[in-house]
Formats: sequence, C-alpha cells, structure tokens
Amino acid sequence: MKILAVTDLHQRNNKWKLLTKICEGEKFDIIAVAGDVFPKDEGIIPQLSFVRHLKKYAHAINKTGAKLVLILGNDDNQNCIPYLKEGHKKDWYYISEEVEEIDGYEFIGMPYVPDYPFGYKYWCRAEFPDILKIDPVQFTEPVIINEHNEFEEIKDYASFLKNQSSIYTALESLVSKVKNVKKSIWLIHAPPAEMNLDVCAGGRRVGSEAILKFIKTYQPMLTIHGHIHESPMYTGGVWCKNCNETLCIQNGQISEELHYSVLEVQDDKIISRKHSHYLGIIH
Repeated sequence: MKILAVTDLHQRNNKWKLLTKICEGEKFDIIAVAGDVFPKDEGIIPQLSFVRHLKKYAHAINKTGAKLVLILGNDDNQNCIPYLKEGHKKDWYYISEEVEEIDGYEFIGMPYVPDYPFGYKYWCRAEFPDILKIDPVQFTEPVIINEHNEFEEIKDYASFLKNQSSIYTALESLVSKVKNVKKSIWLIHAPPAEMNLDVCAGGRRVGSEAILKFIKTYQPMLTIHGHIHESPMYTGGVWCKNCNETLCIQNGQISEELHYSVLEVQDDKIISRKHSHYLGIIH
C-alpha cells in the first residue's frame, strides 16, 4: 500500500489543487488528510460553501484510483460534519471517531486537540478525565458555531470541557474496536508531546500528553499528525519519529508549496518513507 499523508490544507486554498495534481502524476492507494480540511482564507464561518469544491477534488483524486481518507480539525466549521458524513464511502472515507477497514488496514480518526489560545473551541477537549488544563493564554472569549452558522459565546468553558469525553478516553474507546492494532493507521490531528513534533514558532511545545500515553501504551503501526504547521521548520526538519514500534509523522504545512510525505506499507511494516521537503531521517 502506498500512502500520501498530508494535513492542514486550509493554510492556502490552492493546496487542494496541488494535491490533486500530485495524485494525477503518481499512483497512490490512500490519500490521508489528518485534519483542517477547509480553507480559512475568509474565516471559518464561510467554509460550508467549500463542500462542493471538496467533492470536485475528491472525485479527481478518486479517478486516479486513490481513496481519500480524512478527518476534520480544530479550524474546521463543525457544521460541515453532516456533509462529510453524507459523502462517506461515496466521495471519501470520513473517519472522525470511527474505525474503518480499507484495503486490509484499519484507519481510525481523532480530530480533538488540547485547549489552545484561539477562540473557536468546538474541537477542544481535556486531555484526561481528571485533568482539565485550560490554556492560560486566551486571545478572545471562547466560542462555538451554532446551528445558524453564527459564532456563539460559551458562557462556562470549564463546564463545556467537563461535559465532553477527554482525548484519552476517546482514544481508548476507539482502540477497543480495532481488530489488529499492529496494522492500524491513526489520523490524529494534534501531535504527541515529548517527540519534537509540536514546536510552535516561539519555541513553545504544545503536544498532547494523552496522545503520547496512548501511542506508548497501544503501539499502533502509524500515526499521522498535524496542527502545528511550523514545527518541522523550528526543529531542523524533524517530521517523523519512532515511539518504540510506532512511526509518528507530522509533515508541517508552510509556504506556498504543499508539504506531505509518502509511505509504503507492507503487512505490518512501513518499508519506506519520504517527505516532500525534509530529509527522511528518523530521529
């Protein structure tokens, strides 16, 4: 199986076009998009209008023989979820909080991220059930997008988090449904902590302790992350790391070019991996 892994295509609206062009020039089995699917050139609210464009790109990718597998991320309008579900197995495989067997491998999606300074909080979750951990820096009041596709303030953000499943709880629930973890591929939007895949421009490390614990405990074959676009640039090109038997990748997404990686998988082994811009050294 040949996989193209990519995240955070929202940074530039033309990146979907670049992805489609790459798929037309090289044969892939799977195009895995680990969150932040929709462009935010004009903000999050207008993203509903992009669904028809997403279908166009998906059809172009499907025509090459590849299957598009995706989840949403923290900068995606949650009102797009029904449209993603409607297109499941017709236009793409939408696997947020789902386990889907594709070509002999189990693909699993986890879109949630730890709290951050930005105002849109739909995708934010506590890391563990007993640890709330709200980011001390908050740029604006916390908001969610309501059913009228308008921002609505969250009056009690701590209660909002307490009423949601934690990231670790959600991951454990998903892994309990997996038949063979050693052949599982996880699209997890947030990067793990302590692996140099989570470094912001100012040097702050914002990876998830819950995701790190999950990877160490269950050892899936491959985890694909994103969220922190600039991390590889500030770590000297670190985009992949081994965590015992698991390969974790975080390609980054900066500049006008498309940053992605290509992985070849055979049985329960990753036999090759290459980044579009950075060296393939596993640190």
